[in-house]
Amino acid sequence: MTTNRKRLFFIAVASAAMIGGGAFLAYRHRTPTMERSMAHISSFAEGPRVTAKVLIERYGLPNTLSADTATWYERGPWKRITVHGDAPLSFLEQVVSYQVPDDAAAPLLELNHGLRFDIAAEELSATSNSESLNFLALNLAHEVSSARRDPREARDLYVRTARLSASGKSSPYLEKLMFEPARPAPRGGLDAGY
Repeated sequence: MTTNRKRLFFIAVASAAMIGGGAFLAYRHRTPTMERSMAHISSFAEGPRVTAKVLIERYGLPNTLSADTATWYERGPWKRITVHGDAPLSFLEQVVSYQVPDDAAAPLLELNHGLRFDIAAEELSATSNSESLNFLALNLAHEVSSARRDPREARDLYVRTARLSASGKSSPYLEKLMFEPARPAPRGGLDAGY
């Protein structure tokens, strides 16, 4: 192959890769429509698929769709909601803006039940297979964080309340957040508006 042919071949391959990569990125960042959202979640396992459909009814279309997830931002009390389509259990992650006091980190780690917190990002999240169990976990985390309940009591209450829920009974802990999440910073950062 001559030098000019090699250059043309390289340019053609590089162009094809850039066009293909650009098409993938354009597809990934398209605004989801109902048709695209339903087609996307149809590949999810049964639990995540059913949950994603309920969330679409409750919160509208997801903001983003990626390989195995559907994600909503700033819906209801949530900073972020993610359904993990490939997880058979604990596929619903819900995040609130929350400032965890430094002295509450260790007690929160004892609580568990799908809870995670990120002090730097000021986020508290719960992951389970239902929004009601996420409400329960986050409400108990708030009580532990604010020193109104110790972690052992909170773990016991979680188990009792989850069992009652499984038998068809309800509790305020399962129905909504019983605290006001922190307001997230504007997406433009601290300098937004200047």
